[in-house]
Amino acid sequence: MNFSPLLLSALTFSLSAAEIPVADAFGEIRKVTTSPARTVICYPSLLEIWLDCGGFPAGMHTPRKADPLPPGLENVPRVGSYMHPNMEAVVRLKPDLVILSGMTGRHRAFGELLRKSGIEVLHLKYDNYSDYARLAGIFSSILATRSASTACEKVQKEVDSIIRRCSGRKGPSFLVLFFNGAEFRAETSRAHAAYIFTALGGRNILNSTGSAVLRAERVSFSPEELLLKDPDCIFLIPGAKSDALNREALRKFLENPSMRNLKAVRTNRLHVLPSDLFQYKPNRRFPEAFRYAENLLYGKQP
Repeated sequence: MNFSPLLLSALTFSLSAAEIPVADAFGEIRKVTTSPARTVICYPSLLEIWLDCGGFPAGMHTPRKADPLPPGLENVPRVGSYMHPNMEAVVRLKPDLVILSGMTGRHRAFGELLRKSGIEVLHLKYDNYSDYARLAGIFSSILATRSASTACEKVQKEVDSIIRRCSGRKGPSFLVLFFNGAEFRAETSRAHAAYIFTALGGRNILNSTGSAVLRAERVSFSPEELLLKDPDCIFLIPGAKSDALNREALRKFLENPSMRNLKAVRTNRLHVLPSDLFQYKPNRRFPEAFRYAENLLYGKQP
């Protein structure tokens, strides 16, 4: 059978359009099949973006009780927790694409096992808001919806407006401390919460440390360093497994006599941040997180 050059060209375009190149979290270019019928998402922060771009999961992580869960997902099969995805549960769903985090070694190893089973895998990183538009674009391309969804564009428009409003303002110095009940770690401006305060003009005291430190998201930070740097504001993110542990860690922090001399404590600029906005990526609620941060930096806005 003979095909005309025009028809052959159309067939070639159709075949090539079935796959798109995507840079994964490790800098490797992966060919991802478009319009997957059965996608399993093991990375909680990406689930809502996938939904907003027109997708729906065939399987998803098992959420913790405290995790915010978009409506309509109650009956979606669970495939294990974020930190412990279940191989059998994923394979049983016969997915044509599994989306994993590129931020944990466990997910990387899990992805290698899935590829050996013939399952297409995509590892993605999601450090902070600066990745949001990129991820929406990737998902829209994979889902063949061509452009980011209206919901994602609305989020970007609102956030851009808040950033412009703060442009040129000299914000206070700050430090974001994440605590899990036993340890406090400071966020560099690569991390989700500290990125927001920095984008609005806040001055992260970690920005004066070495470049090797700034490549990480959270770093150890001693009480001595905190007293020496003495930021205008301190923002705390509770990350322990229970409210009781969070309360106990906060009590010990505030009862430390040396901490009472901190400028942020003396001026009532030490704040505990809501986890749903600042520990987890809020996605559709990014504008709410940016407004919340703006009010803490500059006072309540009209």
